[in-house]
Amino acid sequence: MKLELPDVPEIDNIKMARWSKKRDEKILEDIIKPKDDLINKLYENNLQMHQQLLRQAKMVEEAEKYQKERNKIMADNRDLHKQVDSIKAEYKEKEDNLEWKYDYKIKTLEKENSYLQNVIDKFRETIHKFIEWICVNFDMGTGDTLIRDFERETRTCLDGEEQIKREEREKDLEMER
Repeated sequence: MKLELPDVPEIDNIKMARWSKKRDEKILEDIIKPKDDLINKLYENNLQMHQQLLRQAKMVEEAEKYQKERNKIMADNRDLHKQVDSIKAEYKEKEDNLEWKYDYKIKTLEKENSYLQNVIDKFRETIHKFIEWICVNFDMGTGDTLIRDFERETRTCLDGEEQIKREEREKDLEMER
């Protein structure tokens, strides 16, 4: 759309027999020129308003574009929050299952450990009874002497925990060399 001023004929081109040149100039200066100036001013204002409307129309288009993008981002954000909530719930469920499995495994191992400790204690008690029985039946003296001689000759300790400590110390000494 273009805004243009209409062509206005000059007063000199209008030929009227009755008007005089002076009168024509007075009409020109008092009536036509002020109207032409007013028309030119209105035309300039109209152009400025037209440009302003174009800028505003572009702004509205931009705002609509940004609103659509914002709506899309908000929808994506809601979807992401749903995914996060879903992942959290899944994680919590797996965490609970894993925790239950570990608790079960720990209790099972504690039971086994307790059972093995009882077996070890019974085995110690049985070995001491056996040593005492051998000493009494074969006249070998006290059980303590037999145990001490056995440990010295074989470099082995009948106390399992003490034997493990000795082996670890020997291992450490070998690594230092």
